[in-house]
Amino acid sequence: MEKDTFQRIIDREIPATIIYEDDDVIAFLDIHPRNKGHFLVVPKEFSENLYDIEDEQFDILLKTARSLALAQTKKLHATGFKLEVNNGTSAGQEIFRTHIHVIPYYGD
Repeated sequence: MEKDTFQRIIDREIPATIIYEDDDVIAFLDIHPRNKGHFLVVPKEFSENLYDIEDEQFDILLKTARSLALAQTKKLHATGFKLEVNNGTSAGQEIFRTHIHVIPYYGD
């Protein structure tokens, strides 16, 4: 099976601006950010999306995304953030590996 884009980032085969990594997840800036500081949090263990991720991996992923979102929005002086997960083609999923978009927002 051919590696997906995120696995290639995990394996350091393609460049990315990595903002966090541990044994379970990796987080890196989105190459097409919707707002300044938009990043992705990706589990290292493969799952296609929330339909098939194991509960334990989902818990780790969500807790890490929240923790990083809080830290990054503070660092960037954002006033809020959005966590977004696209599941399936009809919902806008383009890379078929579970990931969470963390999108900081600025202003009121």
